[in-house]
Amino acid sequence: MIDNRKMQIDTLRGIACILLVSYHVIGSTPMQGMKISTGLLREINDLFVYIRMPLFAFISGVLYGFRPIKSDYFVFIKKKTSRLLYPLLTVGTLFAFLQYYIPGTNGGDIDLKFIHIIPVGHYWFLEAIFLVFCFVVLLEYYKAFDNFFISCFLILICISTYLYGVEVNYFSLSGFVYLLPFFLYGMMTTRYQSFSHKLYLLLLVVSFVFIFKIFIDFDGRAETILVGFMSCIFLFLLKLRVRILAYIGLYSFSIYLFHVFFTASSRIILNKIGFFDMEIIFLIGLVLGVLGPIVTDKIFSSNTHVKYFVLGK
Repeated sequence: MIDNRKMQIDTLRGIACILLVSYHVIGSTPMQGMKISTGLLREINDLFVYIRMPLFAFISGVLYGFRPIKSDYFVFIKKKTSRLLYPLLTVGTLFAFLQYYIPGTNGGDIDLKFIHIIPVGHYWFLEAIFLVFCFVVLLEYYKAFDNFFISCFLILICISTYLYGVEVNYFSLSGFVYLLPFFLYGMMTTRYQSFSHKLYLLLLVVSFVFIFKIFIDFDGRAETILVGFMSCIFLFLLKLRVRILAYIGLYSFSIYLFHVFFTASSRIILNKIGFFDMEIIFLIGLVLGVLGPIVTDKIFSSNTHVKYFVLGK
């Protein structure tokens, strides 16, 4: 039972990793990555915009929900600091300098004076999810999640905050507001495990967002909540167990940290030697963006200090 549950979660992680690596191979905008503005790859990339990061946050919440913190709050935050912020300061800083100084790596927007105060690339997630854990620990201290209906009320407040918009990029506060509803949803999915709880919460959220959308234009935020919530719970209830995806999911954190080094370098090298076939560039970037971090993890894990400060283990 436990092995099946672990494989299901790792399969979800693997799916999230594939979506993330694909996203950065193609590029978040037509001016980044493969620099394509039309076609099948761009359409696929844009199609999953409502699922990628919500799924990562949802999975984090699911895992936390299995073992919520009840005491030793300081120890918990200390562990999250080493797990999330040390890799941010090592790998994230290396990424920022390489992107800033190497041509063709989309580093024009980086200001090294404000590195990590203004989040660097996709590493905003590490800052944002750390803030999520800090906030959740505070709520745990006051027993806020001990009652299902109080938890529902809290998640609706978090959704409302996101819908109205919080445009504070410093220390990824905007990212924190974005991820928090999906983390709480994942946490409640496993903390209150009956199917009726899951269905009630989903219907409550969908109704809540639709009612608000009638009166206020949220500039796509309502779609993010609706599609994100329904996609996450759909994938979770499918209970998929796919061995290759589960294997990829085992290395999800390392893939998150290192995939851009392999996707960007493969694209640059292929372009330098005069290779511009978009489909092949995409496949090579996707494969290297997944396998490269796995190999890197295995190499770095052999050294205690590197494993601690770079991988957060």
